[in-house]
Amino acid sequence: MSAEIERWVDYWDYLDQNFWGLWNWFRRELTPEEIGWQPVPAVASIGWNLMHLGEMLDYYLDRIFRQGPPVRPGALVTMISGSQDDGRFNDLEDIATYHRQVRPAYRRFLTSLTSDDLSRPIESRRAGLARSCAWAIGHIHEHESYHLGKCTLLRSLLITRRRPG
Repeated sequence: MSAEIERWVDYWDYLDQNFWGLWNWFRRELTPEEIGWQPVPAVASIGWNLMHLGEMLDYYLDRIFRQGPPVRPGALVTMISGSQDDGRFNDLEDIATYHRQVRPAYRRFLTSLTSDDLSRPIESRRAGLARSCAWAIGHIHEHESYHLGKCTLLRSLLITRRRPG
């Protein structure tokens, strides 16, 4: 594995470790109602954010990197443009079962790449935008970090909400 690919894999391992660390804390400390809690309707719950991370990987592996078929057949609900949290994603075990399939598949994909693969063009839904495999990988890692940050913020809000007075 080239040093360039190894950096992406190392960063993914860091993000993956953060994901499972948060998931374990949520499993120990939160109820299903708290996993599905939204401070306001426009803000997605912890459960929605975690499911979105799995669906994002499933989507990219299947439709962008052509590593399919998808783990979950049918619509990837959180990947639909304008998708809103409807409270259905509050089962951490179900979310973990999904992630135990897509996360290792994404890591295997990363480790299979060569430096030349990074410049390979990918299809873009937006006309006129040229995207590369490296762009897509960076986008996934950025998105992972962003949604884990949202989960961390929601965790803080839930802890504050539990305190009396």
